[in-house]
Amino acid sequence: MRLCVLLVAVLAAWEGPAVAAPTAVKLTLASTSTKPKVNEPWRWTLTAREAGKPVAAKARLQILLGTTVVGCFKGGTMASCAGPAAGETIAFRGKRTGVIRWPAQAQGVRLTFQAVVTVNGMTRRLRVPVNVQPAAPATSPP
Repeated sequence: MRLCVLLVAVLAAWEGPAVAAPTAVKLTLASTSTKPKVNEPWRWTLTAREAGKPVAAKARLQILLGTTVVGCFKGGTMASCAGPAAGETIAFRGKRTGVIRWPAQAQGVRLTFQAVVTVNGMTRRLRVPVNVQPAAPATSPP
């Protein structure tokens, strides 16, 4: 009888093999403003973390007009391109930052800066609305 009680107590306390719960990957895309000025530096930052730690990811950077890709990251800079798969893949771990200087042709046009990020087999689109403003007027010395 004691053996039976002991066996029941051990089985009740045993929770089975430990299985790690899947952790969520946190992706963010931030920028200095949603209203950059023509030809002035506009900084963007892309982060990928899992359980608070940097994680390896890949991203394609694109510029959308509505839902149409009109620009993408190619050859180390943003360039004209088209198609949903347009743009070079950028590999990073945890964080990637860059700077764009928006051209005068983008002034007053409602655009979207998009990062198509793949991490752990999952792909997500992160977006920042952009409305390029005129360049700040030049000031003349007194």
